[in-house]
Amino acid sequence: MDATKPRRRWPVLILAVAAITGCQADSHALHSRGQIPSDPWAPVPPPPPNGQPPQVPSPPSAGSLDATTVVMGQPVSPTKSREVVPASFSGLKSIDTAAELIKNSTPRVRVVAVVGQNNVITDKEVMESVWQQYRELALLDGPAREAKLRELYNQSLRRLIERELILDELSTKLRKVGKTQVLDELREAAVEATDRQIREIRRMFKLESDEEFATWLRIQALTLPVLRRQLERQFMAQQFIQSMLKEKGRRVSLAEIRNYYDQHTDEFRVPDRVKWQHIFISLSRHPSPQVAYQHAEAILQAARKGADFAELSKKYDNGSAAGQGGFGLGEKEGEILPADVAPTVWSLKPGQISDIITTPTGYHIVKVVERDYAGLLPFDHKVQAKIRDKLNEALTEAEMKKLIDELWRKGVVRIIHE
Repeated sequence: MDATKPRRRWPVLILAVAAITGCQADSHALHSRGQIPSDPWAPVPPPPPNGQPPQVPSPPSAGSLDATTVVMGQPVSPTKSREVVPASFSGLKSIDTAAELIKNSTPRVRVVAVVGQNNVITDKEVMESVWQQYRELALLDGPAREAKLRELYNQSLRRLIERELILDELSTKLRKVGKTQVLDELREAAVEATDRQIREIRRMFKLESDEEFATWLRIQALTLPVLRRQLERQFMAQQFIQSMLKEKGRRVSLAEIRNYYDQHTDEFRVPDRVKWQHIFISLSRHPSPQVAYQHAEAILQAARKGADFAELSKKYDNGSAAGQGGFGLGEKEGEILPADVAPTVWSLKPGQISDIITTPTGYHIVKVVERDYAGLLPFDHKVQAKIRDKLNEALTEAEMKKLIDELWRKGVVRIIHE
């Protein structure tokens, strides 16, 4: 299959999902959105400084979880198991298939939750989701570490349950209208998207061979099958959420954007900032101040005739700029170093080159590349785009929360306790 085909097909696939699920939506679904799980996929935390795998403590048992954190509005009993059902349903719904299989067999992995009829979440997947947030645990030990581990476990389990609630809703709607082929196509697209994401992880961390990648995963206390499952199911949930958003068609208006700009001016105020280049000719590198000055003068003339200032700095600078692409130190008021050149730097406009600046240690030549003046950013297309993205994100989050709340109310979640 051509690698470009999935990208062309996904927009069509999203529209197909929207059309199919939209026409079957009940009164609740038409006015609600979901909360996509936010398990990070990249970058996965880097190895600890000593290069050893993190010491993985025994995960908190499902029975020890804070029930009100794991299941919204539905306390979980400390007994063997408890099925979470809609508040309006007075009896218990039976779970055939996956849940019965779990009850009557000894699985090789511990299942901690069943969502809907068949969607299972294992303790291993929850723990690997926790270890993707390793930085939050790395600096803790003892009771503080255990408490944080329990908190992250609860949060991860909740996000995974919400992801499975979304996918169960998608599957139910597609099967109801006999469009299971759309689900198959979505799975195929998810596999292809995951392949690309894994390639990007390997590229980012320079993991060229499969052996290097396997070692890297082991150091993170992760496994490839679980990582692939997270990425694939996250992709599918996101596609469903996007289809629901397209169905609703809500967009932020220009009036809303302007109103946000007027009411949040502090967000759009900028300080004085300058990006500048620097060449320092040290007196200590020359037999006399006169020879050093003549050398600086020759460099200045070359710069004014159009020579690349950064290249001149890399070649002739006797200070730190040569190792920083020709750029000087500091960008804001009070940060410019050496202080002797700061007044000249602030006086120049973008593109201007200074005269030779004499200091006790040598001669300096500076050029301003970029300059921002303190004040309020104009209400231009860049600012409008930034505000639009922020408002759209807030709108999406609000709509997604509505859907998740609805799925928690009508969905079936079973927490499996040991």
